[in-house]
Amino acid sequence: MNMKILQIGSLPPEVGGQTKGGLASHVWDLSRNLAKRGHEVCVIADNLPYKKIPEVTEGVIIYGCHRLSPKHILPLICENAKKILKLWGYIDKKDVGLLIKSLFYKQVFNYFKPDIIHVHGQANRFPPAYYINDENIPIVVTIHGISTMEYSFPDRWAWFIKKTKKNVELINNLIFVSKFVESEFKQYIGAFKGSSWVIYNPIDTTKFYPINKEEARVKLNLPLDVPIILFVGSLSKRKGEFTLLGAVKMFKEKEINLKVIIIGNGPELNSVKHYIIKNELNNMVTILKSVSHSELLLYYNAADLFVMPSLSEAFALVYIEAMLCGVPAIGTEGVANESIPSEDYGFLVPSGNSKSLAVAIEQGLKKRWNKGKIIKYAQTFSWKKRIEEFESVYKEILKKHGGGLNG
Repeated sequence: MNMKILQIGSLPPEVGGQTKGGLASHVWDLSRNLAKRGHEVCVIADNLPYKKIPEVTEGVIIYGCHRLSPKHILPLICENAKKILKLWGYIDKKDVGLLIKSLFYKQVFNYFKPDIIHVHGQANRFPPAYYINDENIPIVVTIHGISTMEYSFPDRWAWFIKKTKKNVELINNLIFVSKFVESEFKQYIGAFKGSSWVIYNPIDTTKFYPINKEEARVKLNLPLDVPIILFVGSLSKRKGEFTLLGAVKMFKEKEINLKVIIIGNGPELNSVKHYIIKNELNNMVTILKSVSHSELLLYYNAADLFVMPSLSEAFALVYIEAMLCGVPAIGTEGVANESIPSEDYGFLVPSGNSKSLAVAIEQGLKKRWNKGKIIKYAQTFSWKKRIEEFESVYKEILKKHGGGLNG
């Protein structure tokens, strides 16, 4: 059963999006993989500049609504005055942009006539999709994270929780990207009365694969005889980079020789640099703010261990990226359990505990890992194997909604 599926979210730079992030990559990968399966797919991206004529890439119709102004949809403003007033009573009064966005959504609804609408983000993207939906098209919303917002935007945390609680009262269908996010939702928002599913974020397994370790190190001009620990992630306190640096300090004090490569940028970059200088870790730690994908592939393969002791993650695909290259991962208990379910693939350590992390790193460097088993496990997260989970959810929602398809 082929469907007409509308995705509402953001898109990555590779297709014109002006911001990076896991959500944007997920929306694009989901859209293009659904299109490959024969579905008609359309995306409304709020980080893509508005164009009068949508683009079509890999069979996906793409609309941008960034920098959208009233002049672009002037006729619809007059036609939908009552809907605007209804939405105005619901949204924050300072966010007039949602009114404009809602009418643009309506324009796309009328043109594309979707069977189902998939909204990525319950705070700002759901209200305009809900209130402009005259045709009663079924909507499913993906919750990409809860506590991650508290760490990333602490000044908006209270607003985010309040907004989510308000919106959830109107949502009938939810997808959680992990059981961890589902449990956080229950903790901060409460029990959900509608239908819900957990679908782990899939990954494009063609982008990450094993390369000979020595070959990778030679290409990167890295030493062949020194253990290498890799960290990939934004430099924010949530990612646990200072827990890792604390462990490195312990190795320095024991005169254990290893090299740590940190790939990432963020608000804690200067603090990380200061810590490294203060504790004289310059010879042990290298920071790279960004690298190309081809370089990242080499760094994964050059590493002996991937380490990211995060305090909170929705579902961190970087662990899986490392494992696709045959590299075991170390994450945090209660956070990375779903990515690292067994010591066949890596270790879990207590949150914020540098001593425990140092012990795990030592054990990880000594252990003889089954590289083939690690890779085989990571490949279970491929889009090829997981895309049917999304299709099944859509079909279940449509069946519950009445079963009819448009177009």
